[in-house]
Amino acid sequence: MNILSNVSNPKMILRGFKVVTYTMMGWEMSLQYHDRYILEQTIIPFFIDKKEFAKVLFVGCGSYTKHYEKWFEKKEYWTIDINPMKKIYGANKHITGSMSDLNLYFKDNSLDLILCNGVFGWGLNERKDVEDAFLGCYQSLRQGGVLVVGWDDVPEKKPFPLETCESLNPFQSYFFPPLSTSQYRNVADESEKHVFNFYLK
Repeated sequence: MNILSNVSNPKMILRGFKVVTYTMMGWEMSLQYHDRYILEQTIIPFFIDKKEFAKVLFVGCGSYTKHYEKWFEKKEYWTIDINPMKKIYGANKHITGSMSDLNLYFKDNSLDLILCNGVFGWGLNERKDVEDAFLGCYQSLRQGGVLVVGWDDVPEKKPFPLETCESLNPFQSYFFPPLSTSQYRNVADESEKHVFNFYLK
């Protein structure tokens, strides 16, 4: 599925793997980096097409994520952000709160998919908070649920090695078919340090 296939007059400017802008529903949406392109054109469409991923939580909101609710309109789509000002970019089902407190908002085994991109190292920094956050993800996901974590593999945005996070240990690696891997990084461009990890409960 290509999200832009049903959009009238989509405008995409590709420079290598970088997308500058496209027009959707009359808005200019920024897709400045390869990682955002992979998220929006490969990762999100895959899960939208799968009926078994019906209840979705997206962690972190911004002007560049507001339109995701339209894409997930046939799902039960939730957003969460600790910043009250970000509510305007969230879903109708939005939570103002921390990812570290997911147990306060979701019952065990109640979510099918959690998308967490640009949160680890961008506010979710303290080890205890990170451990609590990913433990909450594990508890909130049903058996067979998937957690996607996008993070920057650079010292200033990596509070500690993600692989040392103990609360990720109960997860299995999830082989993501469109990218043929359970961990994706853009090896074609050394300036791109963003990584996507895929986990299965």
